Amino acid sequence: MLDLLRRKARSPYLQATLVIIIIVFIFWGVGRNSGNVQNSVATVNDENIPFRDYQKEYDKTVSTLRDQFGGSIPSGLLDSINIKQQVINKLVQSALLRQGALKAGLYVSDHELRSTIEDMAAFKQNGFFDKKWYKEVLANSRLSVTKFEAGVRNDLLSAKILDHLSRFILPSEDAIRNHFNSTYQTTQFNYVEIPADSFSDKVELTEEKLKAFYEENKLNYQSDPKTKLQYLLFSFDAAEVPMPTDSEIEQRYQNTLNRYATEERRRARHILLRTGDSAEKNAQQKKRAEEILAQIRNGADFAEKAKEFSDDGSAPKGGDLGFFQREQMVKPFADAAFSLAEGEVSGIVETQFGYHIIKLEKIEPARLKPLSEVREQIVAQLQEEAKKVEPFNQANSAYEGIILSGSLAKYVEKAQQQDQNLPLTTTELFTQLEPPQELLTLPEIVNAGFSLKQGELSSILETSKGYAIVFVEEKQPPAQLELADVKERVKKDFIDQTSQTLAKKTAESLLESLKKGADFSEEAKKLSLELKETPFVSRNDFSAATLPSQIVQDSLTLSAATKYPEEIASLNNTFYVVGFKARQDPDNSLFEEKKDEITAQLIKARHNDLLTAWLEDLRRSADITTNEQLL
Repeated sequence: MLDLLRRKARSPYLQATLVIIIIVFIFWGVGRNSGNVQNSVATVNDENIPFRDYQKEYDKTVSTLRDQFGGSIPSGLLDSINIKQQVINKLVQSALLRQGALKAGLYVSDHELRSTIEDMAAFKQNGFFDKKWYKEVLANSRLSVTKFEAGVRNDLLSAKILDHLSRFILPSEDAIRNHFNSTYQTTQFNYVEIPADSFSDKVELTEEKLKAFYEENKLNYQSDPKTKLQYLLFSFDAAEVPMPTDSEIEQRYQNTLNRYATEERRRARHILLRTGDSAEKNAQQKKRAEEILAQIRNGADFAEKAKEFSDDGSAPKGGDLGFFQREQMVKPFADAAFSLAEGEVSGIVETQFGYHIIKLEKIEPARLKPLSEVREQIVAQLQEEAKKVEPFNQANSAYEGIILSGSLAKYVEKAQQQDQNLPLTTTELFTQLEPPQELLTLPEIVNAGFSLKQGELSSILETSKGYAIVFVEEKQPPAQLELADVKERVKKDFIDQTSQTLAKKTAESLLESLKKGADFSEEAKKLSLELKETPFVSRNDFSAATLPSQIVQDSLTLSAATKYPEEIASLNNTFYVVGFKARQDPDNSLFEEKKDEITAQLIKARHNDLLTAWLEDLRRSADITTNEQLL
């Protein structure tokens, strides 16, 4: 619900602490103990879930799926994903969420609810909460006050639960330090590259070896399977699309207001004086910031002072940060920037990065685009949907006719007798990689032709050009190709495979020697290989590495105690032998700078697991029944 409001007003995202909960529980407004058991779709510990709430959630879920599939849900999809059970699970989890919060002593007071809503920028006029405007915004969004406030209460409760659970996952100082070291310590490696193609001239190729290789890999040398189709395509372009009425346009606009809301953005400059782990230095930085602020208040040019003093990357641009939304900035900075008037300069603002001085340049207010501005876009959407209606009806009628007739051939014959002009096409045999010209832009028909068996009929398929029904008239299986017909291809495959084998053996032999204590440089010289070294890289940044990123990540586990990996690494037909060379620990000042960020990362990483485990524990101890007769 908060998410819905923010999309319509200021922010398209929830606060970070709510994200996990809202992703899992995007349903709300379920009554407690409303209705009776006979009209309840499920019961959770004596709390009834009314059928009407199930129906609302079901309709909402189906509507979302329909939008995702361009207005038409594929036949059989709802059953295949067991949509009814998914909806039941959502509602049951929502009940468990509320009940679990109650057991933990968590609740949202009326005062908290009122304060939260009154603090929402969407409901303010001239900086103050306006009750009349509040009701108008909800009415325009087709939400009742009761329903909206129930949703806000549920979101606040979700945040409290997440905060409650987070107490159990506060990482220790050692865990934070270990994660920091693992992330920011830098390592340097020695390595050699052994490309497979460097061994191609060493491959001994004879007729006997070639024939043996062909016999061993016969299945790789077969012709591609082919298929022959008949299909009906009911084109979107053939449908006459009327201009939507003003009423239809207005209704679509009202139903999709959230698509046309833009969030408030602000443009600001800032001067940043970074802080570290030294209290003395931090005090000096704050005093320096106060001196710079005094100069600005006495008329000094803000942009020039930013260029001269700021420790931020925006300094060359006069501290200009461009436009940003509230959620893009850390809270102390955002609170300050969003409290300023245009042209106003803040006091000293402290964040985990240091001391800021902020100048607000421009405010771009939140707004809802009027219908006049998006009318053409809505007309295009409605016409796009409308042009599919008649083709679908035609396809559906034809599909029923085929089923009733017993086959596509009989249906076509009957239609021809009645002088009906069917959009029937018959192809020649073709492979999946080389379809007929007319099917190059219709992959759904091609894929159906190779996934169905001979004599099978597809369901109604939606393509970019229309709705199609496909019948597989003939399928031709792969045929074995003779060695004489594919000899050059077999030669290439034999050389490539043998080269890879030789390169791999060379790499494995080198690695084995290194593990026994041989000198890397000397062994590389014996094999005429260049011994290379990487710059120092870390898990946080290995962009400068001269090795492929995946091999760098795998090699970061190496150390002075274990200088070489258990196995060689390979990528794109090149084999790598990598050895640990040196490691540098990160500076302690960086730890102080990153400590809060790492703590948040560790907590976030465990949120999902902890929340899932908590809900599973509630479910195991809960008495849950489902009324199958209502489903």
